[in-house]
Parts: sequence; C-alpha cells; structure tokens
Amino acid sequence: MRGKVLAWVPQTQLLGHDSVGVFVTHCGSNSVTESISSGVPMICRPFYGDQMVGARVIEDVWKIGVTIEGRVFTKNGFIRSLNLILVQEDGKKIRDNVLKMKKTVEDASRPEGLSSASNFKTLVELISSS
Repeated sequence: MRGKVLAWVPQTQLLGHDSVGVFVTHCGSNSVTESISSGVPMICRPFYGDQMVGARVIEDVWKIGVTIEGRVFTKNGFIRSLNLILVQEDGKKIRDNVLKMKKTVEDASRPEGLSSASNFKTLVELISSS
C-alpha cells in the first residue's frame, strides 16, 4: 500500500481523485458532505460538538465509514480501520453504501431533482400565483 501525507490540499479535488480509497476526517459537516459527494468512505476521528453525532451517523445509520477505535489514533487501530474499509467484505458494503449516497446527492442536485432549486422555484410559483 502506498500513500502520501500532505499538510494541505484542496479537499474536493483530493477526494475526487480516483486513487483515494478512504478519507480520514474529524467529521465536520463540510468534510462529510464533500466525502459523500465524492463517493469516498470515511474513517472518523471526531473531536468535539456535532462531530461526535456525525461520526455516529456515518458509522451506525448510513454505514459509510467507521470511527477510529476508542477515538484515539494508534497504529494498529488505524490499520484495522483501513483494512476493514479497503479489504474486508464489510468494507465492500461500506464502499457500496457511500456510492449509493453519492448518486442520491447527484440526482437531488439536478434541476429536476429534489433540490433546493426546485423547492425555491415552487415557492416562487406559489407566491407569484397569489
């Protein structure tokens, strides 16, 4: 397995790259949205606030990632998380789930989808018809 650690990169470009197999994240809402939009499963390490809830939803509800063991990075815990997502059968389910969510996001953001744009258009039509 090869990888590269960088101090900073444009996150959406990074997540959109074909070689990215998993995203290690603190589970901030923007990071979660970008990861789902790119179809990349997550290893969660929440720090505070709503990040804990986000990590719980990612792992237990949406099943598109895992939380790092004990919420503390260790070499063995991190390797187990990587192995689970990238190699094991349960990881295939996680990868499939996040790709399904990506498609849902793409479908919803189309003009004919259930997006904010179509909801706003309906609101304008309702107001205009009064």
